[in-house]
Amino acid sequence: MDSIASFRSSYQHNAARRYSSSPLKKPVSEHLLCGFAQVVGSFVADSSLINLNEFGPLKHHTMYNPQGGFGGGGGLMMAQSDSSLDTRTLPVFSTPPSILFVDLNLAPGETKKYTYKMQLPNDIPPSHRGKAIRFNYYLVVGAQRAPTAATAKPGLPTQGQVVQIRFRVLNHVSEDGSRPIYDLMNPVVRYKDEAVVDEYNATKAEEKPMKQPKKPAQQIEERKAFMDYVNELFENSTQNHTIHEITRRESDAYEERSADEQILDKSCSQVVSRITHRSRKAMYDICKNNQRVAKLHLIKTAHRLGEPVIGVLDFSEAILSTYKISIFLESCESVEDTISLRTPQHISRVSRKTHSDFHSFCLDNRRLSFSLPIPATASPEFQTTGVSLKYFLKFEFITSIDNQPPFIPIIKDEKHIHHQCLQDIEVSTFDCQIPLTIYGSPGGVDRALYGRPHTFRVQ
Repeated sequence: MDSIASFRSSYQHNAARRYSSSPLKKPVSEHLLCGFAQVVGSFVADSSLINLNEFGPLKHHTMYNPQGGFGGGGGLMMAQSDSSLDTRTLPVFSTPPSILFVDLNLAPGETKKYTYKMQLPNDIPPSHRGKAIRFNYYLVVGAQRAPTAATAKPGLPTQGQVVQIRFRVLNHVSEDGSRPIYDLMNPVVRYKDEAVVDEYNATKAEEKPMKQPKKPAQQIEERKAFMDYVNELFENSTQNHTIHEITRRESDAYEERSADEQILDKSCSQVVSRITHRSRKAMYDICKNNQRVAKLHLIKTAHRLGEPVIGVLDFSEAILSTYKISIFLESCESVEDTISLRTPQHISRVSRKTHSDFHSFCLDNRRLSFSLPIPATASPEFQTTGVSLKYFLKFEFITSIDNQPPFIPIIKDEKHIHHQCLQDIEVSTFDCQIPLTIYGSPGGVDRALYGRPHTFRVQ
């Protein structure tokens, strides 16, 4: 016990002497010269599949690149930028840098938040990471710290820190379900700052008035008034034998908005939801050499990301027997002949991507149902002037050559028949494709992948 006590006392004495010799650093305030944000979109094409010489004029349509100053396309702050936007990238969409703050002083422990809002054009393609082409979008954020006596170096410019945060873009969908075709040779480059930048104030955001819904009592009174009006019409019609014209009285409870107001209030996600829910079912006769193999029933032909493709195969009226069925949900890219370096078959083979599959042994099945999920992280269907992405269902059948059964009777009497399967059966295979329409739809996966906070240090 004495040795332990003496060790503790000497340790505490040495620790106190060491801490007293090195006093704690006092927190100091921070001074940031400026900060900016901008949106940049670009694409990269595979040189083995696409002739990049056709995109030579795009080199002159460079993304916004202010000369001098602090800007995000060049200048001082881009000296340490990420190299992901290299010389191979070609512009799709670009905005000028929007100033978030200038000469910002932060006290120890103080935090400042800023909101940046930018309206994206309707005709840009969605985010896509394929074989022939890739479309990427970045939010470029930068800040520059004021030099101190310890960090300042004579003769060298002040460096800032820039980060590129990738975000996902889904293509625009019109009311009729059409999507714009993007022109690869005509990038959208904005030279005027159209972004809305504001300092975020939590207190002000909480005090923002919200639309108050109608109170239940008010709804009940309006409903009662309407029902009284209907009952009055019924009483008048029973008392008088002659039928009078029923006049319409406006009611606030059933006030209809104009069509223009309804269209303006609809977002792309609401339009996609309406289109996919109203999509009609489809039926296909799958035949081989004019002999029916199966009848395909699809619940709908228009889907959105994250939904399953549900269908039923009906073999009740088939002429050829099906032993095994394999179904694949696939997508592939197609390149226009004017810029393609390979045959369409080669590009389709190397760019094909299988998203989900289904396999089943289906001998003597009258019906077979299947469900193929569409990944929420996949790219929606899109079309540009050079490259497009399509989805389809691929069916692979293993069928009999003729309509003879794959078994032979062994014992037969008045009450029963005993069959035995054949040891060897001659079969044939064939496949077919059914096109699908896939729309983009934001969901929880997007927020999980792209909605997480990003931090970086300003040196």
